Formats: sequence, structure tokens, C-alpha cells
Amino acid sequence: MPLSVLRIFALLCLALRLTAAEPLPDIPDPLGRAGMMAAVLKDIDGQEVILAAGGSNFPGKMPWDGGTKVFYTDIFLLKKTAGKWAWRLVGQLPTPTAYAAFAATPTRDGLVIAGGCNADGHLSAVLVVQADGKCIPLEAKLAEPRAYAGCLSVGSRLIVSGGTSQPTSTAALATMTVLDLARPQDGWKSTDDKEEFARILPLVGADENGAVLWAGGCALSADQGKPLRDYRDALTYNKPNGQGTKFHALPTPLAASAGPGIAAGHHLFFVGGDDGNHNGKPPATHPGQSTQVLAIDTETLEVQVVDQWPHPVATAPLLRLGDDLVTISGETRPGVRTPACTRWTIPAKLR
Repeated sequence: MPLSVLRIFALLCLALRLTAAEPLPDIPDPLGRAGMMAAVLKDIDGQEVILAAGGSNFPGKMPWDGGTKVFYTDIFLLKKTAGKWAWRLVGQLPTPTAYAAFAATPTRDGLVIAGGCNADGHLSAVLVVQADGKCIPLEAKLAEPRAYAGCLSVGSRLIVSGGTSQPTSTAALATMTVLDLARPQDGWKSTDDKEEFARILPLVGADENGAVLWAGGCALSADQGKPLRDYRDALTYNKPNGQGTKFHALPTPLAASAGPGIAAGHHLFFVGGDDGNHNGKPPATHPGQSTQVLAIDTETLEVQVVDQWPHPVATAPLLRLGDDLVTISGETRPGVRTPACTRWTIPAKLR
């Protein structure tokens, strides 16, 4: 092979090494967990760290074999020390919690957790979890218990959309409710009921201008007294500063993607999710959740599949660490979790 070709090949290999996302260690639970809450915070030395808490899994039998879902209180911190990322247990939540709304505090020194659920039912408490594991309850509880909602942050505001108020709900909550984390004493402010908000596990996010997008999710209805899921593909983009609302659709119905959506340039990214194609079929034969990396162009509302995640994932936090997307654990198919914390670099042309 000519020297010039070898040199070019070597440079390409070096470029790939330099742009490849650095691997992150698995969470300290080999079974993995779904419905964790997480955020990228700033440590006292200015370093980015990841705080993750709660979640659920099936440590014994699978649910279709009579297994029981277990909820957790663990608070884990992921920090890079001496060039190596490592998780450590730093504390415990006051109560087992999964599928809550979450966001970093405006100062990025804590993880806000609102609502969620556990084996005893749905929750309304709101608390701030600090990087040292200390939990500070806020007086601003949700107006009613809420779990399986969409969540996002815009500036200092935590926005929670849809969800359910109890495990047996046969209709999703039809409001967005907002808490200004800079003024939590003012409490939550809710919208009027709107049909498009009445979803569980919707895809929600805000672009870099603060415009809010929500899409997909599942509407609920009663089927012999039990909740029946109806997967949706509608996409709504509420432009900032009262410039109006645009409507579009996802290529297919989709719920429970890793989120909230991550903004980069004029794109919002989501990872994986459940397209509903196997809904109502035996869960033991489920082929796995989606692996698609979606980029929604907030200027055109075009939805692109820009890559495939290394593994199926749903109901996982989606974070931005530098120029990378990160999923924290999550569900790979019904009843099955992954402990993997997977990292993917956003292409330069999309950010």
C-alpha cells in the first residue's frame, strides 16, 4: 500500500478515535432500571457529573410469570476522577420512586424530582437532590399525584405534561403544569385541559429558543375497566413569543422514548421508544424497543432517523454531556432492563 494511502488511513483512524464518544460505566445494578430520574450537574470544581436516582425493575420473575416490580431509592453519582468515570452511591430518596418528572436546577447544583410512582401508588411530592445525596423537600407539591408524564425545562421552569394520577387511570391528565424553580414558593401553574396534552409517556422537549414541542405518547381509554393504550403520532410545536403553533406528525406512532428531548442547533433529539406495534401481543415474544435516534428539525418539523442506538431503549433519561447524548439504563423490552449508560456524539452538522 503506498505511503500516502497509509498516512491518510492513519489520520482517519485517529480522527475516529478523537470523535468517538468515551464509554461510560454501567449503573451499579446489573439488572438495570427503567424510569430513573437523572441530570447533568456542575460539581464544585466546575466538572460535569451525572446524578441519577430511583427507577424500577423485576429482580425475580418476569411480570407475565407473576413477577413483582420493585422500586428503588438509590441515588448514584457518576464522576470522572483521575481520568476514569465511576459511579458511587451517595444517598437514598425519602421514598422509592420511578417514572417521575425531573430536571436540573437552574444553577445545575441539584436534580429536581416531581411526582412519580411506586408500589403504593402515584406521588405528588417535589424535592431537590443534591450531588452529595442530600434531599431537600419543596413545599410546592403537585396539585395531584402524577406519573408517566412528559417533562422538560425551559430556563428556570419545569414543565410537566400529561401522565396519570393513579395506577388504574383510564384517562391521561390533560394539562401541562409549570413550576418556576427560581420561585418555587409561587407553586404550580396549570393550563386548561387540552386533548393534545392527554397522553402518557409523550415525547417532549424545548429548542434553544425555548419553543416547546410535544409529540406521540399514548392516549388512554377504558377497556373492561382497565386502561387501554392508543399510540399517537401527532406532533405540536409551540413557537416562542406568541408566534403561533405548528402541527405535524411523527413517521410512526411512538411513546416512551428516552427524553426529554435534547436541543442542539435547530434540532431536538430523542432516542428509542415504543412504537406500539407489539401492543396487546404476548410480552415474552416482544422483539425489543426501538433503537432509532430521531432528530426533529424545529424549523421545518422534518423528522429524520440519523442513527441507530447500540441497543433498544425506552423509559430512560436522555442527557447531554458535552456534545454527546447519554441514556441512563432503561427498558430494552417489557420487563427487561439494561444497566448500560450509552453515549453518542451529536454530528457537527446537526449542532
